[in-house]
Amino acid sequence: MNIKGNHGQLKPFKKGDERAREAQKKSAEKRKENLAKRMAMKDDFDILLKLTLKKGDMAYAADVLSLEEAADINVSVQTAIDIAMVQRAMMGDVQAAQFIRDTVGEKPSDKVELDQSLTIESWAKSKKVKL
Repeated sequence: MNIKGNHGQLKPFKKGDERAREAQKKSAEKRKENLAKRMAMKDDFDILLKLTLKKGDMAYAADVLSLEEAADINVSVQTAIDIAMVQRAMMGDVQAAQFIRDTVGEKPSDKVELDQSLTIESWAKSKKVKL
């Protein structure tokens, strides 16, 4: 059996083969290791996004009265990113505008909804039945 791109070098494992079990074990260990790395990165981002840009008391997005003064206010990293996304969207960056729209829950539905209600009249008409 020649697997595409294999050129006869690799042979598939037979059912119950010890090498297959060892490969599965290594694969599971690698997936577990990668998951741990992703979780650690997520935890790091959770912490970093809550940091303030400057030392001192943190202002909140509601405290920002204009985008012009936003640069002078001590906000969290996350708020600074949010402000930057709004500024990019205002400068015509369509992807930034779509990101903001999707994040606030205004993403247009990707699916078409179909009204499957059937009235007696429409059923009768489709079956050519007189009422």
